[in-house]
Amino acid sequence: MEQFALTYLKEVKELYEIYGKVKLAIIYAENFDPKQELYIAPINQLRSSLDHFFKAAAHPDDMEYELKEAKEHLDRAGYDAFEIFASNLGIIIVEKLNKYSTETLTTIFPDYYKIIKPKLIEIRANLGEIRKRKKTSVNGNNDSFNSYFSQIEVLLNFDKNVDYSIPALEEYHQKKLKEDIEIQKKAKKERQRDRFFNVVFVGIIAAIISGILVWAVTTHFQKSPTSSTTTNTTNSPVSR
Repeated sequence: MEQFALTYLKEVKELYEIYGKVKLAIIYAENFDPKQELYIAPINQLRSSLDHFFKAAAHPDDMEYELKEAKEHLDRAGYDAFEIFASNLGIIIVEKLNKYSTETLTTIFPDYYKIIKPKLIEIRANLGEIRKRKKTSVNGNNDSFNSYFSQIEVLLNFDKNVDYSIPALEEYHQKKLKEDIEIQKKAKKERQRDRFFNVVFVGIIAAIISGILVWAVTTHFQKSPTSSTTTNTTNSPVSR
């Protein structure tokens, strides 16, 4: 019995490292959820894991099997929590940077396009693989969540880097806004000036055309009476 207790304690201590990281993953999933909801799926996996721990303690002959089942439930709890955490944090990062233009991000925070965004896309693509791991772990897959926990640390560092970059991004963003406003004001003045010159030009052309028409009409009416008088003089009878 003493040997059983020592073996059991040794196995539980080894699984405690996984449990600590699974617990952190669940906490992160909840903390980075805008709604601050409690997620049932990883909690249920922890409950099942605890059940197998007690069964292992109560049934020495089945200890190896029960502890193996306990570990598998711990792994699935971790994958459940990571899936939630990765989805929530990916959305949060995108929302933090959504207001900034591509030019601003490229100039001030180039790592977003070079490192962070590709990694977020990769992690989203890998979520399907995570779901697969959760399903196949019951068939003896020994791929522990313990080795996958580094992905959480990567995402947390991404979030920190984004937060650190916000002041510089905001400063550049405001600068560009002021520049854009000045450009718009200048363009507006140029449009107003062009409209003014167009109006003046059209007015001048209209005045010239009007002057030509007045001159033509006046000339025509000035010539008409003279022609009529000449005609009448020519056709009148000669006095004898």
